[in-house]
Amino acid sequence: MQGLFAELPEPPFVIDPHRLVATVAVEQAIDRDLDYAVPTQLHTLIRIGQRVRVPLGRSNRSAFGYVVDLKNHSDFAKLKPLTEIADARTLLSAKLLELARWMCRYYCTPLGTVLESLIPSAVKKRVGIAQVTLVYPTCPKDQLAHDIAAAKRGKSAAVLKAFLTVGETEGIEIHHLATLAQTTTATLRKLAAGGLLRLATHDDFSLPQVFSAPLASPSSPPAPLILNADQQSALDILLPQLAADQFAVNLLHGITGSGKTEVYLRCIEQVVRSGKQAIVLVPEIALTPQTAQRFTQRFANVAILHSGLSATDRHAYWRAIASGHSQVVIGARSAVFAPVPALGLLVIDEEHESSYKQETAPRYHARDVAIKRAQIENIPVLLGSATPSLEMFHRIHDAPPQTDGRPQYHYIHLPTRATAWQLPKVELVDMKNANRDRHGIHLLSPRLEDALRRTFAAGNQAILLLNRRGYSSYVHCPSCDQPIRCKYCDVSMVYHRHAAPVNHSPLARYAAVSGQLQCHYCLAVNTLPTACPDCGKKLSLFGLGTQRVEEELQEKFPDLTFARVDSDTMKHARDYERVLGDFGSGKIQMLMGTQMIAKGLDFPNVTLVGIISGDTALMLPDFRAAERTFQLITQVAGRAGRGHKPGNVVLQTFMPDDPTIRAAITQDYTGFATGELIHRQQAHMPPFSRMVRIILRDNDEKRLEQYAEQIGQKLRDAVAAVPDITLQGPMPCAISRIAGYHRQQILLVSPFATHLQKLLAILRKHGDFLRGDRLAIDVDPVSLL
Repeated sequence: MQGLFAELPEPPFVIDPHRLVATVAVEQAIDRDLDYAVPTQLHTLIRIGQRVRVPLGRSNRSAFGYVVDLKNHSDFAKLKPLTEIADARTLLSAKLLELARWMCRYYCTPLGTVLESLIPSAVKKRVGIAQVTLVYPTCPKDQLAHDIAAAKRGKSAAVLKAFLTVGETEGIEIHHLATLAQTTTATLRKLAAGGLLRLATHDDFSLPQVFSAPLASPSSPPAPLILNADQQSALDILLPQLAADQFAVNLLHGITGSGKTEVYLRCIEQVVRSGKQAIVLVPEIALTPQTAQRFTQRFANVAILHSGLSATDRHAYWRAIASGHSQVVIGARSAVFAPVPALGLLVIDEEHESSYKQETAPRYHARDVAIKRAQIENIPVLLGSATPSLEMFHRIHDAPPQTDGRPQYHYIHLPTRATAWQLPKVELVDMKNANRDRHGIHLLSPRLEDALRRTFAAGNQAILLLNRRGYSSYVHCPSCDQPIRCKYCDVSMVYHRHAAPVNHSPLARYAAVSGQLQCHYCLAVNTLPTACPDCGKKLSLFGLGTQRVEEELQEKFPDLTFARVDSDTMKHARDYERVLGDFGSGKIQMLMGTQMIAKGLDFPNVTLVGIISGDTALMLPDFRAAERTFQLITQVAGRAGRGHKPGNVVLQTFMPDDPTIRAAITQDYTGFATGELIHRQQAHMPPFSRMVRIILRDNDEKRLEQYAEQIGQKLRDAVAAVPDITLQGPMPCAISRIAGYHRQQILLVSPFATHLQKLLAILRKHGDFLRGDRLAIDVDPVSLL
């Protein structure tokens, strides 16, 4: 990590050259590597990238870590001995280790913490690894003929003959050898006890049987698609990069339905033909089954990596990838670390999605990590989106060429749909006037209700979006004029009704209002009080959520078959797969849910998309609120009209004249981006600056204020030595208390990322800046809430 620090260490203390020193990054929040003496018996076994066990601290408590260097010198005269090699496999390749070191520096996170996130827990725990017993002869192969002739028993001769068919040092699995020699394992063990054979037990790292055949049979692949001119132009740019094995960043900006996935597939086909592998990242676990289905129709061996897998399956896929058996790896954020031995292409679908950002240390962005990994591997990276992030859009158009004059960044545009069909027609509904003559509360406008009836009558399907969970966003007391707030967070609690089906009986209506209050930040749960806890007056339910829409749909469309898709109903990956499968087969007429259904889904029978509240996130105190609103509306609108039938979108809003809403109606990304970038530049916000957010927390508010001022002073002193950095704060976060912890933040803003990195390096030299759990550093934050 010398590149991070300003000064080089003193010349190392040289120890006995016959001894070996292992530099270990422990799986602890320790912001430095530790040296350990390697016991003599491990000299020939230890390798860089292995997971080892070491003594840590004065009490020599046992800890795990990763060997990041081997040498015969150390800065310290006395070294503790390494305890053992916890896993004989090399879990980290040299290139992955280089990537981890970059993440350590850039995201200001201890190397051990970074490495811990690179290796899945199932791999570290060795879940699903069986033991295998191998049998070896006790003499060289040239002596086997003599021993076979001298064998007095036919069984011994038959056993020894089997070893003539294998290599000099190869063993034969004990059950397989018993079959070959027509004997039993008990007989083989007796021969081993007599000295004729040698038995050895090893971990079985052979691939599970499921990987010996394609995951999905390609016997009847779909007919090859005919590319349009835009898709062919995109491939004319991308395929030469793949053939040349050169690093390049490509932004594939294609409107919804423009055929971006087909471009991905054609590029990966060339990668696989050259004997290499590809990684494809998708933003949501919900997209993985459908994406995997399209890829398994074209490729023999596709590996899946996401958090919804069982530990055994996750480890099995990881081993298939590490062995080179898998041609394509598909997964969510953490799949960027897949141990692909011969990586040829990295694809990041929906690159604009905030779900690519990790919320716990290391707080990396998978898109940016993918670009860095592609640079290390010297391969192209392909970023696809219908609504690119403004950071990437600006970076692509503003990036200078390389020193040899060759452009490093490429903008590829797909302005039309892959088929002859046009983008869906978007209709705006002003909710301030839509329900003026109707009694009661209606979340669906008359126009949307009519559109839904027409859609279902024609045998078509619909998608309904409301990016808010629960039944009611807050419970309010009209007398006190206060909502019921979470006891541990400075946010209103969300009312979730019971999951029992709603009917029209008085008892059922009482059950519908006897649910519970939930905090979506600390996950606290309270029962819904029958009256205001302070004044005893009647409470009112305000706001809207997916459960409330579900209730209204059941009342107005009693014969409708639909599924609610949000994090309350989709608990496991199999839930997504089941619902999407039923929707694709026509068993379900409509999907209704949150942003999980807003991106990536491709169902040709969907002709209507309804957006319940297009301005839900527009007023959030975050500089990316307008960008996220435009992206969400555009993405979900693109789910309609993807087949041979035209699509329609009904967008409900209380802010029909907002520039973001107007741009989303016409799906004018360039116009929106141009205007929004002007505002960002005037405010000195990303992408015209780089940002580091430091979040401080404590369960005592006064103690937090003192701590924040101490950190603020350290930062002010450090900022004085680094040019072009603006410090804002300490100041309360937009949500000033979560899970009982009061929160403050400090923002560091600079036009240059290198200046921020230099500042963080200076602070890390003090040694205590990353210590404890009261401080978190978020480099390139995607949210300021």
